[in-house]
Amino acid sequence: MTAREANQPKNQVGLNRYLSPLGAWALAFGCAVGWGAFVMPGNLFLPEAGPLGTVLAMLIGAAIMILIGVNYYYMMQRYPDAGGAFTYTKKELGYDHGFLSAWFLMLTYVSIIWANATALALLGRRLLQGALQFGFHYTVAGYDVYFGEVLLSMAALALMGLVCLGGGKLTERVQIIMAVILFAGVCIGFGAAMSRYGGNLGHFEPAFSPKNSPLAGTLEIIALAPWAFVGFESVSHSAAEFRFPVKKTLSVLVAAVITAALAYIMTTILAASVLPELAHTTWYAYVINLKSMFGMKSLPTFFAVQSLLGESGLLLIGVTVLGAIFTGILGNCVAASRLLYSMAEDRMLPRWFGRLNGNGVPRNAVLFIMALSCLIPFFGRTAVAWIVDVTTIGATIVYGYTCYTAYLCAKRENSLTYKITGLTGMVVAILFSVYLFDDSLSVESYLMFVLWSVLGSLLFLVLLRNDREARLGKATQVWLWLVSLITIASTIWVRQEFQIAAEHAMETINLFNTTKLRSFGVVMDFQQWQEYRDFFSNEIRVDLIATLNRNMVLFFFMTLIVMLILFMVFRLILDRERETEWKKLEAERSTQAKSTFLSNMSHDIRTPMNAIIGYTMLARKEDNLSPKTAEYLTKIETSSQHLLALINDVLDMSRIESGKIDLEPKKTNLVKTMNEVHDMFLTQMETKGLHYTVSAVDITNKTVMCDVSRLNRILLNLISNAYKFTPQGGNIGVTLRQTGADAETGFYELRVKDTGMGMSREFAARVFEAYERERTTAVDNIQGTGLGMAITKSLVNLMGGTIAVETEQGKGTEFIIRVGFPLAAEEPEAETDEESKVVKQQADFRNKRMLLVEDNVINREIAQMILMELGFKVETAEDGKIGLDKVAASAPGYYDGVLMDIQMPVMNGYESTKAIRALPDPELSRIPIIAMTANAFAEDIQHVLDVGMNGHIAKPINIPDMVATLRECLK
Repeated sequence: MTAREANQPKNQVGLNRYLSPLGAWALAFGCAVGWGAFVMPGNLFLPEAGPLGTVLAMLIGAAIMILIGVNYYYMMQRYPDAGGAFTYTKKELGYDHGFLSAWFLMLTYVSIIWANATALALLGRRLLQGALQFGFHYTVAGYDVYFGEVLLSMAALALMGLVCLGGGKLTERVQIIMAVILFAGVCIGFGAAMSRYGGNLGHFEPAFSPKNSPLAGTLEIIALAPWAFVGFESVSHSAAEFRFPVKKTLSVLVAAVITAALAYIMTTILAASVLPELAHTTWYAYVINLKSMFGMKSLPTFFAVQSLLGESGLLLIGVTVLGAIFTGILGNCVAASRLLYSMAEDRMLPRWFGRLNGNGVPRNAVLFIMALSCLIPFFGRTAVAWIVDVTTIGATIVYGYTCYTAYLCAKRENSLTYKITGLTGMVVAILFSVYLFDDSLSVESYLMFVLWSVLGSLLFLVLLRNDREARLGKATQVWLWLVSLITIASTIWVRQEFQIAAEHAMETINLFNTTKLRSFGVVMDFQQWQEYRDFFSNEIRVDLIATLNRNMVLFFFMTLIVMLILFMVFRLILDRERETEWKKLEAERSTQAKSTFLSNMSHDIRTPMNAIIGYTMLARKEDNLSPKTAEYLTKIETSSQHLLALINDVLDMSRIESGKIDLEPKKTNLVKTMNEVHDMFLTQMETKGLHYTVSAVDITNKTVMCDVSRLNRILLNLISNAYKFTPQGGNIGVTLRQTGADAETGFYELRVKDTGMGMSREFAARVFEAYERERTTAVDNIQGTGLGMAITKSLVNLMGGTIAVETEQGKGTEFIIRVGFPLAAEEPEAETDEESKVVKQQADFRNKRMLLVEDNVINREIAQMILMELGFKVETAEDGKIGLDKVAASAPGYYDGVLMDIQMPVMNGYESTKAIRALPDPELSRIPIIAMTANAFAEDIQHVLDVGMNGHIAKPINIPDMVATLRECLK
């Protein structure tokens, strides 16, 4: 498969690959430069920035657009499909963002089509001297609409629509010819100006507009870069139609932006090159009086070419402007139709929009665009200009989306260059947006933005209702952001409307004042003052306040409509996810109920178990115990430990099922671990008369990273089972063998084999299932929960290993574990004798005073006796409130620590700890507090630490663990 075939998008096989690099340039350049390039120099560029300011602004604007173009180029390589920014946004951010970008992108392209089509009427008025002003006539927003001009615009739309439907080479050739005519015409006119005035730079003085400072004027034009260059990215919608590698697109985009910038620069210099009358000594005096001029003089670029080249110049400028108009209509029709096609392919629009004709062109999309566009000339040029201004906002939003998706792609691919370009482009787009939402557009343009956003919300609601694949409605922040933009735009609109009304009222008031002053003299009597005051008040009430109220009411209803639409959107989302959420909630309730039950069971069983084990331990220390009593105590202790093991198994299984167990790997010497396992079981194996061996064979890599406590639990379960089910005189062998290694991981096989009673084939198949036990006479008297093997398998799985069993009834069983551990460079250091002495010295608690806070009398007595045996002086408290009062009333340093139960009346251990930590005396507030509780879950231990305790001791009390915790917390 070739690189080009690899880039062929799967969903775009219907589009023809016809576009050459030159055709792509013509498409990008023609969309970027339109009628505005010949009008804006005199109307905006020169008045705001002057010749040099405009040149600098266009060069900087071009650099910014090239930066954005780099991000388009980067994304086109990853998604060489039709749809451009819609595709990138949809792929990287989801369909909600994709729809929003497509909605504003569509407005951008169709409004440029409308602007160029209606510009023909303006061109006809200038060049044909009113020949098209026939048929019906009416006025829209101060603009005269004539049937003849409407007919001309519709004819141009129909012609370009037919060319677009012709597809392939026809579209490309027409676009190239028109783009070349456009650029060549501008260059000829510019060359004529340079040949006459190029050596006299003083002719173009002042270099900057006197209206603004050089910096302010230049920045004003730079801010228009999205408007000036919008459309250069249109080739991104035709990426599936390239017949050249996508990698060449960057040079095409750069060439299009540079030639567009040159076109704007040349038309601006042309506009400043010729002055119509001697009264205008500078270009600035000329352009600020354009509104008072008629004919060609009101269009400086046209006037300059005509003056420089005569009647042939007039023909030249006419053909050049026609090239700009037709490239704008055709190029944006291509881009918009491919966008609609891509949306239809993604089922965001009806399939009807995606149907192709025999030339591989989305026929219905083109017909829809042209049919809609043919209605626009009836609304007049002024209304179209309002819509065109909104394209700047739409383009800025889309550019921001493209740069952000490029940044996300680059971050995922760890591409520093494109991360920088993506992030920089996004910042630039935000800056442009801030400018556009700071009163920079006309009042009607903000209204158009609000209306278009509301219309888009309605369409999204329709799409959401029909979204069977649940792709929409996943990014609510998109719509919150849109509401914010609507609110801002509406506020600016209301403010501008109010300002216009206020200015009108003040003009009326000034006229009234002037009239009265002339009629009554400079000094007004009381009656005149009263009349003035009443008139002023009436104007404020009727004009200003009424206008403000009307607009605010309209603003309120606009916002209300959007909020209702969003509410319906969110309601549909909630309805769709209700069943899923309900099931999830039920599962969580079940899990929570199970956790609560197990936690309560753990606490309620551990509390009496603490008494049983504690008193058994204390009883064994009594002098002159009879052999029979010692035997009874041993059996009680054994049964207690078994019951505690049952509780731990149930709790461990619950934590495994709920996913609350995580491995804690640390450096471990596997050979040492196996030796410790041998020593741990040796005595009981010898007592039962079993032959017990532990061996480590072919161990090349002894030190690994593993959770040694979990590994020990696995070994404990397997060896304990072997011990229980192997009769006297049998054999139990444990073997660890290294089977291989790579640069980072060592692979090991662990076998535990016995010659016991074995298992039936049926039970062996389910031995790793929870709560399973083989029901035979031989094993009925052997205790167990049926959880040991299930826990073992879960831990092995957690380590990424496997476990298997080989067994035969009457002959024995062998468990085989295969697992890989990351290799460690150094072995863990063994504790030295000197360190052991230090530990033993630290375990000396003589002369230390402990406050024991425990509500259960039996547990309080046991704990007190254990603490006293360890050397502590012990004081007690029956609940958390009494414990708090004793600490608060003590002198700093009187108590060395507090042993705090959790579940107590009056004030529990958590509340008491928080109150102690809040004591005003810093010494008392920092006293070590150790929880001693039957709440032994991992979350219980974490909660203990979160409320400010220093450690946790679980009941039943394990004295070595207790000593270690006290030593750590009291050191």
